[in-house]
Amino acid sequence: MELDKIISKDAVWLGLEAKNAAQAISDMCSFAAKSLGLDSESVLKPVKERESLGSTAVGGGVAIPHGKTALVDSINLFMARTAPGYELSDYDSPDGLPVRLIALLLGPERLDPDHLKVLAVLGLLCRSPENVNQMMAAKDAQSFIETLLALSGSAPAAA
Repeated sequence: MELDKIISKDAVWLGLEAKNAAQAISDMCSFAAKSLGLDSESVLKPVKERESLGSTAVGGGVAIPHGKTALVDSINLFMARTAPGYELSDYDSPDGLPVRLIALLLGPERLDPDHLKVLAVLGLLCRSPENVNQMMAAKDAQSFIETLLALSGSAPAAA
C-alpha cells in the first residue's frame, strides 16, 4: 500500500498540544473527523475501542492508534507531531519512551488487507530512530509528507 494514496499535507498536524494520551487520541480523532466531514465522536469511538484492547504505542516515541468505521470507504492516514514541551509519557509505550509522533489510521469496517499492510509499513518505518528523527525535524507539513513518503518508498514518481 502506497502511503501517498492515503495522506495529504492537510492530514498532518505539527504542534499537537495534548497533555496525555487520551487527549491526544481525542484531538487526533477530532482533527480527522473535521477533515473527513464526520462527527468527531463517531471517529473517536472505534479508535477508543481498539485502544482499550492495549496501547498502540509501538516504541521509539511513536503511537499508531487505529480503528475501523462504516463511515469511511477507504483507508485514511493522519499524522501528528507534538509541540515542543509536550511529551505523552502516559501512553504505555513498550520501551517506556514518551510518544511525540502519532499516526492515526482509519479504515472501513469491511475486511481490507490494506489496513494491515499500512499498519505494517508504519510499524517498520517507525522502528528506525533515524526515520523518526527525520520526521521530527520536518519544518512544515509539506516537508513532513515528503520525508514520510521518501522513507516509506511511497514517494510519487517524478513527472
